Amino acid sequence: MISSVNTFKSKLQLLSRRLQRSDLRNFPHLQAELKRQCNDTAQLGSARYEEQVQSILSEFDRRFTDFASIEPVASYLCFPFGSIDVDDIASKVASLFHLNSLAVENEIITLQNDIEIKSRATQGMKGEFWELLLQEKYPNLRRCAMNFTAHFGSIYLCESAFSHMKIIKSKYRSTMTDDHLVACLRLVTSCYNPDYEKLASSSQCQNYIYF
Repeated sequence: MISSVNTFKSKLQLLSRRLQRSDLRNFPHLQAELKRQCNDTAQLGSARYEEQVQSILSEFDRRFTDFASIEPVASYLCFPFGSIDVDDIASKVASLFHLNSLAVENEIITLQNDIEIKSRATQGMKGEFWELLLQEKYPNLRRCAMNFTAHFGSIYLCESAFSHMKIIKSKYRSTMTDDHLVACLRLVTSCYNPDYEKLASSSQCQNYIYF
């Protein structure tokens, strides 16, 4: 999520710089319209477009202001064996998760010199890496990693469910009951695939009498 937000912000910054130079390579339809009207891009009043881009960028900065403190911790949790300032990372982790800074610092140093864990990390371990750490040896780092992963996972689930609920509860379905809404949300947010053949084979055949 942090990577996606930062990527989008970088793209907005690039668009803003190009609009300042009246560079429309990212706006092919606007460029084609100017060409159709036989107007030069230099004559384009790009200030209003740049203002819109800057407005979106400012809104992103406002909504994701907490990412400035979270990003260093996220970077460390994604790759704990890089070159880092142990004291700085330990203080940020401890501050974010309300832990003892000295205990976190000790676990970070121990992990960086743990040859066995480091060898496993180079074998493509990603989400399962932190589960390899012993709870008795790395209680704080394990807690941080699990809480961090669960936090962003729960945000996605909540946003996904809310988006689907807005689609389901349209103005044309005003008579929908709460039970029906719950059933619809359960269907749309789950990955369950029914065994239709088994359901069909277990159903009772209906006998029809034709006159």
